[in-house]
Amino acid sequence: MVEILSADAFYTHVAAYMQRLDPTWDNGDWRAHIADEQAILATALGPANGRAILDASCGTGRQALALAALGWQVTAVDYTPAALQIAQERARQLDLHIRFQTADMRQLSASVPQAFDWAISCMALDNLLDDAEIQAAIAELWQVLRPHGCCYIRLRDFDHLLAGKPRYEMREERVLPTGRVLRLEDWIYESDTHVICIYIFLHEDLTKPGYRWKTTAYGYRRRALQKADLARMLRTAGFADIIFLPQSSPWSPYAVVAAKAAG
Repeated sequence: MVEILSADAFYTHVAAYMQRLDPTWDNGDWRAHIADEQAILATALGPANGRAILDASCGTGRQALALAALGWQVTAVDYTPAALQIAQERARQLDLHIRFQTADMRQLSASVPQAFDWAISCMALDNLLDDAEIQAAIAELWQVLRPHGCCYIRLRDFDHLLAGKPRYEMREERVLPTGRVLRLEDWIYESDTHVICIYIFLHEDLTKPGYRWKTTAYGYRRRALQKADLARMLRTAGFADIIFLPQSSPWSPYAVVAAKAAG
């Protein structure tokens, strides 16, 4: 039986497990990911021109680092201190100036200045399980923006997942000096509004006699936030001109841009 963790505990446990097996696990291609993000964000947000942007769920810094490299004035916050530490170290390695701090998406306006041209959140809103909490986070994104500011939100395409309800997906194979690790992703569909995401690590240890595989799994619950739900919450918060950007495939995350309505 897999223990269902909070989102914060899930990411903390997964990061610790990966670091324990291979301290370089999360370091190999992060620079390449940042280069990819620069192209995506430059297209969606336009030129930086020295404007101020808030990354409201920065994680290990993929979007925040890309934005700073593009010339944005970046403030990056996250609820998980372990992720912020990684983001700060990567910013130091790239000699990028980013203001990092711990903050809850549901209380942004109490933590950061309310003067941003853009606010972004990538792959995080669906970690909030209650619709009232998601609505509060979106309202906080609205609150920290300047008049006519915009937000950019990226999420897993739950419309697609709920339509087909796929289960196991092979995500990666990590080769270690003493064996390898296979990471699978599994989905349990509790209802039309909530799913459980499980990371399953199959660790082959060639130094062990006999059976050499050990299974470790971590799970957390997510709000299966569909596009119509998100659009409704954006309108309720006061956003207008809501545009869902083109997706490369239904398996890829989707992104939406919305503007803070005048008045």
